[in-house]
Amino acid sequence: MVLPVASVIMNCYNGERYLHEAIESVLSQTYHNWEIIFWDNKSTDSSAEIFKSYNDDRLKYFYAENHTLLYEARNYSIEKASGEFFAFLDVDDTWVPEKLEKQIPLFKDKDVGLVYSNYWFNNVTKNSCKILYKNKLPTGTIINDLLAKYVVGLLTVIVRRECFF
Repeated sequence: MVLPVASVIMNCYNGERYLHEAIESVLSQTYHNWEIIFWDNKSTDSSAEIFKSYNDDRLKYFYAENHTLLYEARNYSIEKASGEFFAFLDVDDTWVPEKLEKQIPLFKDKDVGLVYSNYWFNNVTKNSCKILYKNKLPTGTIINDLLAKYVVGLLTVIVRRECFF
């Protein structure tokens, strides 16, 4: 059985400080059928060199012609993606190794368009780390729940491609 590809959308503007950690968290995934779409939004630091130092065909580098807003950069990245699913990881975030392995199987239900989870918030300034939401997160048809209280961290999201187009 061929596993579906998850396209990891990673946008970067001068993200050298945490970039290694973000990339390593994807390389460490126990689910291996992924690609990183790295959109360099005209960085002036060593982000490009860091990303290009990895020798893995699943890592795909794109350089923006013009610096854009983050939502535009994500849209350009999605246009380059080949996966059945889109996942999002900013360069200052990391994933636990089982993230994709636990979330991708939930899409076996064809009615599922988006999967998300809770996450740890690491405050470097205060030297603290805590789980962001203490209560159980909403599941099922949750649009009203999300409108009432938005609890989705983009770094936890995986979206089915067909929900975008």
